Amino acid sequence: MSTQLLNFCSNQLQEKGKKRKISKMPPKKKKGKGKKKASKKDDAKLELEDSYKRTLDEIAALKDHLAVRRDLTRRAQSASLDITKRMEKTERLLKEHKEDQKDINADMTRQYKTMQTEMGLRIHQLETELGRTRTQLSATEAELKKSYEDRKKMIDEKDNNIKDLKLKIDSMEKAYDNVLREALDNLIIKLDAAKLLWDQHSSLIQSKNKQTLLEFGLNPQDI
Repeated sequence: MSTQLLNFCSNQLQEKGKKRKISKMPPKKKKGKGKKKASKKDDAKLELEDSYKRTLDEIAALKDHLAVRRDLTRRAQSASLDITKRMEKTERLLKEHKEDQKDINADMTRQYKTMQTEMGLRIHQLETELGRTRTQLSATEAELKKSYEDRKKMIDEKDNNIKDLKLKIDSMEKAYDNVLREALDNLIIKLDAAKLLWDQHSSLIQSKNKQTLLEFGLNPQDI
């Protein structure tokens, strides 16, 4: 696209140079009756002056052409650098977000494993106590019937505690799954928002490029 713009500008400058040559060429002298022809020396002098003027016009046209080329090159480099910086910023933010999400997941996993270990130890402790109590009850059942009934009641309460603990563990597992799913959904929402923002920015750049082409008399659909 930039090459076509430069070619177009070059053609425009050449046309301007031609117009300058035509406008600055001295009018031809009409040959009147009775006038003598100009000497060869005068013709050579006029030809030299015309050649000098044409050279000046060509130099001016070349300077204009080079100025336009430098301006277009500067704009293209500036736009390219801006896009590169925005892409690097977006990639950096995405990487940081992924790292934060990874740290959160690791911390939640660690907490879950810690609670799971603590609950396992607690259950094991309760089961050990339950076994010990049952052994004692079996040994003293014949002698202390009333004591057996009291201890049986205690065992039932501990069984209920074990059930409650198991229910709590199940509830914690579900809560962890919900938190993890919500975190992943939020990540997807943020990624979609970042993509939408980038698409809008890309459309703005395309619109500016079209406007630049129109300013130079080019139709973007023809390119």
